[in-house]
Amino acid sequence: MNDDESTDMSKIDNLRDKIAKEEKKMIHKIWLNNAYRRIITGIIILGTIYLGLTFGSELTQDGIITILFFLLIIYLWISETFPLPVTALIAGVGIVILGLRTRDEAFAPYASDAVFMILGSLIVAQGITASKADELIIRKILPPFTKSTYGLLAGIILICCLLAAVIPDHGVAAIMLPILLTIINKTDIKERPNECVTFTIALAFACAIAGLATPSGGARNVIAIGFLQQDYGVSISYLDWVYLAAPITIIMMPILFLTLIVINKLPYRKISFEMENDGKIDNEQIKSLTILMGTFVLFLLTEKTGLTLGTTAMIGAIAMHVSGVLEWEESRSQLRWGVMFIYGAALTLGATMVEHGVAKWIADGIFIMSQDQGPMVIAIIVVVLAVLLTNIMSDGAAAAVLVPITLAVAYSAGMDLIFVGMLTSIGTAFAFMTSFGTPPNLIVHASGIPTSRDFARNGIPMVLIAVAVVIFIEQKYWPLGPDYVFSKIQSLLGF
Repeated sequence: MNDDESTDMSKIDNLRDKIAKEEKKMIHKIWLNNAYRRIITGIIILGTIYLGLTFGSELTQDGIITILFFLLIIYLWISETFPLPVTALIAGVGIVILGLRTRDEAFAPYASDAVFMILGSLIVAQGITASKADELIIRKILPPFTKSTYGLLAGIILICCLLAAVIPDHGVAAIMLPILLTIINKTDIKERPNECVTFTIALAFACAIAGLATPSGGARNVIAIGFLQQDYGVSISYLDWVYLAAPITIIMMPILFLTLIVINKLPYRKISFEMENDGKIDNEQIKSLTILMGTFVLFLLTEKTGLTLGTTAMIGAIAMHVSGVLEWEESRSQLRWGVMFIYGAALTLGATMVEHGVAKWIADGIFIMSQDQGPMVIAIIVVVLAVLLTNIMSDGAAAAVLVPITLAVAYSAGMDLIFVGMLTSIGTAFAFMTSFGTPPNLIVHASGIPTSRDFARNGIPMVLIAVAVVIFIEQKYWPLGPDYVFSKIQSLLGF
């Protein structure tokens, strides 16, 4: 065999190897694709569950299909096989195709009042950000706190809590982080890794504990309100939510301050930093802040005005455009439209579970296990379940999964539906243990300063304390009622 023939044979062998590899790739192409692999895994899991349900369940056939479809959607959400809004649309379409609800019933929740409250709140937050009114607030409030390490920690917690109570928490984190990083880089804090971790973790955690204080503080709150109204005809006003939840935020603020100091051994020392503050405020900032305050006042007066929370939020959103603070094209392009689909899907899934007895079936199982222990044990179980789930998936998705189930538990146990719905929503705010539990955690983690270990080290003690605080408030404070508390406040003030 001459050299040319050897070369040709070598080329043929190489070609055969290449063909073999390509054939192998084709055979395993579906399995190698992340999306298909996750789908196949999900189908196997659901098939196993189906067999168990078929031979040992009191559910109807529609009930079994509902719970399987519910688990499929939750699996797709957790694994992020598809973009979350796409999975949300799959939920509505799937419910119609499977014959679980009519077309109008399946898609009505996508345009519910709760969804419009989320939409309106996001647009109002856009206006605040576009006018740079949020930066103005921070630059006006933060300078007095930049004289010492303890002062800076207190300032971060205070400002984040004030803003995140009325503006979505991820927006507050996105604005505060660059300012905090500037302070770190322009002082000797940058040479002390432990201090950097303490301040950035404080930013993320403060946004979380503030978001539970008002309905507009987080979409998880809107989900709880939506399920209460949709499935049980129970309404809670903006002011009543604040009355019940705000004390938890107020108590958790100093606890967060002290816990981070102890865990991270943060020393008290002077720091030297002067924040630029030109003191100027322009017309756009005045308009956006006026609209924000007006919207907030209308939220508080919903019972007197007869306006729903969704309508009120949309009034604020319209005002941002009519006043010229926002341009429609700018607003449309930057708005996270997929968020509305996600929460619409959560509501329609919950309604389907209630309609076909799935929520009651799951709730009865939980209630049977805890019925001899009393309402307090059920309350603890609800909060702990919410905390555990929110630390492995997003807070909004955790609320969407749990609220219809925990409300059914409350109904079976004869407990206050508003209390249990709020316990679930509040519990999903405590995603302290993981770097991906909430958007603020992700934003802070992306800075490269706190690691996943830092979140766990600081988050586990915070979760334990937060659960204890919530249960104490639910048992001792909530039953008093707003009238009792407001009368005490009036007597203290001398009215």
